[in-house]
Amino acid sequence: MVIMSISRIAGFAFCFGLTSAAFAQQKSESQTSKGPPQTPAESTTVRSSPGGNVAGSKLVRTRTESGGREVVTEVIELPGTDGRFQAATKTTTETIGMGSDSVNKRNVFGNGAQGPLSLIETSESDQQKFPDGTSQTITNTRVPDLGGRLGLSSRRVEEIKPVGPDVQQKLTTLYVPGTDQALSETERVQETQRRVGSNLVQTDTQRNVRDANGKWQTTEARNKEVRKVGPAEVVEEETVRSLDGDGKLTLSDRTVTRRSGTNGSEQEVTDVYSTNTAGLARASGSPLELDHRVRVTTTPVANGGSQTITETEARNPSVTNGPIQVVARTVETVRQIGSDRWETQRQTFALDGNGRLVLTTDVKEESRGK
Repeated sequence: MVIMSISRIAGFAFCFGLTSAAFAQQKSESQTSKGPPQTPAESTTVRSSPGGNVAGSKLVRTRTESGGREVVTEVIELPGTDGRFQAATKTTTETIGMGSDSVNKRNVFGNGAQGPLSLIETSESDQQKFPDGTSQTITNTRVPDLGGRLGLSSRRVEEIKPVGPDVQQKLTTLYVPGTDQALSETERVQETQRRVGSNLVQTDTQRNVRDANGKWQTTEARNKEVRKVGPAEVVEEETVRSLDGDGKLTLSDRTVTRRSGTNGSEQEVTDVYSTNTAGLARASGSPLELDHRVRVTTTPVANGGSQTITETEARNPSVTNGPIQVVARTVETVRQIGSDRWETQRQTFALDGNGRLVLTTDVKEESRGK
């Protein structure tokens, strides 16, 4: 659901500060340049498949900013019948800041009922921040009907408020029109985040949806701890309880991530444990088993560039109770190619039918300006 993905992505600032503080010193000492900008003025990303069995694509992204107004345009291009790239979707996002308030408007164009690159979705977000530290964001999303008339498809209301010196709560509510077009609450996600001492942040999240009888039911509960265990090491652990076949909340997933920094390099190892692991025969009620492991190593290179190697280890789903092995690898290299110009190459390797890692996707991105 949209509401859940946003809830997981958007964290509170003081949690992010704890997670990133362990690496701040290494970055400042090892990097002579700030590297590519997080929001470049222009970037072009080209994706290709060396095997030739997947059509390539191109993403062109531009950003302009003036007088407190920012406009970001993203165009995805796909090969046409003549083999040349042509626009398939276009998204424009406009953000206007007005003191403590801001307005965000997003339009998505694609192949809809009105023809190619016609409006298929529009959303507008209004954010208000209040002197007591609370904030409210209301997002209305509209889609056109067959006649091109826009109708409200959903409303999302997000409220964040401090409830103590080191505690914040966030409530996100999703409304959708009923058969009579009146808005009705269909989903709630409540998140409570608290700092426990200087080295620990805890987050509890509960997701509730209406059942067939219109009653609220908790369908998922998450608990996450982010702990700083050393001058350059952070451990993040999240447990998930989901509804089982009997309608009870049962432990279903656990994720443990360890981040550390050494001599300018950064390492991240994530272990994901689950009740549903491909390639593993598991008896009902048995403990969680390791589903997969992801290792990420980032090493700085000359001129503020970097190389990041991501390896995924898992069992081969076609082999029952087989060993954990590397099943995918991504190599991302960032380098400066000119003044305010950066190039990123991202190559993805996956297992072929013979169990060998072969190149499956090659992505090249060039960004310019700040």
